[in-house]
Amino acid sequence: MNLRRLAVVALAVGTLFAFPGTSLGDSFRVKAVGSSPADFRWNPDFRHITKGDRIVWKNTTNTTHRVVAWKGAWSKETDVPPGETTSKRFRKTGAFFFRCTIPGHSSVTNGECSGMCGEIHVVR
Repeated sequence: MNLRRLAVVALAVGTLFAFPGTSLGDSFRVKAVGSSPADFRWNPDFRHITKGDRIVWKNTTNTTHRVVAWKGAWSKETDVPPGETTSKRFRKTGAFFFRCTIPGHSSVTNGECSGMCGEIHVVR
């Protein structure tokens, strides 16, 4: 290796150590499961993750579902057709609630969600 090429490689390696960037975190799955509106649910319906981690919602049913933020300081509203996924990286700590708003899949009464509802708890 010539001297110029060696210097370029050394500079590149040094830059990687000087500016390591931010960690992208881990990914965790939440699946839509069930065979009818009466038994559709998120599995698991609770995830405990670390700031910077990502949640991937996967629809394993034959019906479209919708991931909608309904509590917490965040926004998400995405349709997830059968076999598809959607994701969100959580960069802030807190409790983040979500539900499927397709009619019959979940309901909210007096601030309590029943049916296809879930929670993401993000810590440092």
